[in-house]
Amino acid sequence: MGSRKGIPNARTVELLDIAQELDCNPFEVLIHFAKRDYVALGLSEFTEKKSKTGEKILEPTISPETQMSAASKACEYLYPKRKAIEHSAGDGSELFEKLISGLSGNNT
Repeated sequence: MGSRKGIPNARTVELLDIAQELDCNPFEVLIHFAKRDYVALGLSEFTEKKSKTGEKILEPTISPETQMSAASKACEYLYPKRKAIEHSAGDGSELFEKLISGLSGNNT
């Protein structure tokens, strides 16, 4: 049968409890990554790495790819997913003819 609409299932409740115990809001973490808020995340702005030749290189701790991924995932919480709108008229030919006549100014 399952839970009533709007009532979280046992697994969701368990995950919410874990996040609360750890004082961690996953959405806030995503937003901090999207903003590259190093202080809030407890990170340094750059990570020191070595090149193949042994030179020290400073790279951003949060890459643009990670920033974009976090922003994209955060959007899923903020904006509902949209379904593609399908337009058809029977086999589609009537709709196509209406579109063509509308574009050419021949409204019959």
